[in-house]
Amino acid sequence: MFQVTDYKNTIDTILKDVPERTRDVLSRRFGIRRNKKSFEEETLESIGQDYGITRERVRQIEKRGVETLRNSPKFSKLKEPFLEIKYFIDENGGLKREDLIESYLVPQVEYRPYLLLLLELGEIFSYQYDTPYFYSFWKTREEAEDFAKRIINLLIKNLERERSLLDEEKILKVGKTGAQEVFKKEFKESYILSYIEISKEIEENPFGEYGLASWPEVNPKGVREKAYLVLKKEGRPIHFKDLARVIEERLQTPIHVSTLHNELIKDPNFVLVGRGIYALKEWGYKEGTVKDLIENLLKNEKELSLGEILGKVKEQRLVKDSTILINLQYFKRTKEGKYTL
Repeated sequence: MFQVTDYKNTIDTILKDVPERTRDVLSRRFGIRRNKKSFEEETLESIGQDYGITRERVRQIEKRGVETLRNSPKFSKLKEPFLEIKYFIDENGGLKREDLIESYLVPQVEYRPYLLLLLELGEIFSYQYDTPYFYSFWKTREEAEDFAKRIINLLIKNLERERSLLDEEKILKVGKTGAQEVFKKEFKESYILSYIEISKEIEENPFGEYGLASWPEVNPKGVREKAYLVLKKEGRPIHFKDLARVIEERLQTPIHVSTLHNELIKDPNFVLVGRGIYALKEWGYKEGTVKDLIENLLKNEKELSLGEILGKVKEQRLVKDSTILINLQYFKRTKEGKYTL
């Protein structure tokens, strides 16, 4: 298994072969620790300001430094990590999102700059910058990018047409089937997943379901959308205080109980079915008081027995029988003991 720490000393030694300023530029550009100080990746502009030179000049120094490292007699010692990284990317369809390469191959954050430098040094790796539609990624095969874009486009069209979320198993199946039809060859699931990961238009929600990034079920923005997503996933009426807790647990986002309650009251998609307990209107719950519900039932059924009314109202509201009986006083009772308007 790839261990960047096995090659850290080699990289540090190779860095000593370049002039001090070049070493400083490379270290700061890649965020490599120097003199017990941890650097984040720095911009060309910030480094240029320190040296009183232009961004372009810093870029030239960086480029020349990379070439110097590649020409170092010790560079051959890095052949093994290059092949290990290449194998990992190849096994993921020939490309992998940059941040995921880092998290998968180097769990220790402090060593990730060494991986980034290895990727830059390895001429077998090609970098694709971040765009409005794709996250930045590294690739080992040029055709992998074309495969990814065509499969992503296929999945987007499927999601737009079906307008429903897909779990990982289903979206991988759709992707594999589409790839078979388009390219007349079978793609591994790891390839399809890697292609999906670079897309900014398809994302995974907190429940492991995939959909378009613009859908509120995927990227809930405000309190109402978050409440809707969690309540729909729970599939049952919940007290607003418990709903706030579940939202915080499942979405890892702080929620003010009072704010949530106010949003639930204002939004017609949520129906109060008991004291502080809310359900989704799309589940068949109707708005209104217990009296309103009874009135609507009698408009449709003309006459209903006490048992029928109790049963139907309790399908809509979490209330005691006594609450329903109190509200029945507003309606007529026939000689047969049934209720009517």
